[in-house]
Amino acid sequence: MNAPDSPDELIRAAAESILRRLAGEKVPEAALRSVVHMVDNDEAELAVDDLARAIEYHRIRIQRTEYDQIAAAAEQLGALDSLAEVRIDRLIGD
Repeated sequence: MNAPDSPDELIRAAAESILRRLAGEKVPEAALRSVVHMVDNDEAELAVDDLARAIEYHRIRIQRTEYDQIAAAAEQLGALDSLAEVRIDRLIGD
């Protein structure tokens, strides 16, 4: 089992939080579930990139805690460029 602050768990937590928060709304559920599936298949770095791109493409408002989880995972994976490219920080809307 992964540590609670491992990149896998941070990405999973952020994606699942967004899914729960937006339940019942028109949201890219398949893309977010795909992120969780990538984590399950030990593809955390790809999952960070896909999650950031899904958030940016669909203009999903994210909470500060979700962003912090994604950023912490990206930092641990050396994938901060994924966040810098799409600038999902501008979509934080607590």
